Amino acid sequence: MKKYLILAPVGLVVFALFCLSSYAVFAHGNDYRSNVANVVSKLKDVAGKDKNIGEEVRQIAKEQEESVEEVESAKEAVEEKGGFRVFLIGTDYKNIGVLRSKIVTTQNHLQRLVKAIDRTTDPETKAELEKQVLELQDIKTEVETFVKDHEGQFSILGWLVRLFNR
Repeated sequence: MKKYLILAPVGLVVFALFCLSSYAVFAHGNDYRSNVANVVSKLKDVAGKDKNIGEEVRQIAKEQEESVEEVESAKEAVEEKGGFRVFLIGTDYKNIGVLRSKIVTTQNHLQRLVKAIDRTTDPETKAELEKQVLELQDIKTEVETFVKDHEGQFSILGWLVRLFNR
């Protein structure tokens, strides 16, 4: 009977921690989505103000908006892999690759936006674009940190999995 009295609270604590970690993953995903949506919205506003750079900025905003689902699903797939599986065979390298690809795409978008800043003459538009470049840089850094954290996890057979994934 004493075993059950000890195991019940431990089970509740483990369950509560699992629920909180699941909530943190969900909340983090919503943070990412809302941050990108905010940047996209501001970029679309800027695109309407300056005809010299409008079409390019609109295109960048559209591409960023389309990449949100892929980034979120890749992050979820990496996070859903069980701790024991990660310890044994390593992280989800396929989805880490998807995230790396999206990081490069975002870096290309940042470079295009910086060039657009140089082409605009309106100081207000220039200031807003600079602000959105910083926001997009923060979003990219957040995804890079996620990749580094999950890529650097120790695994017993991770080297073998990476060998076959090449």
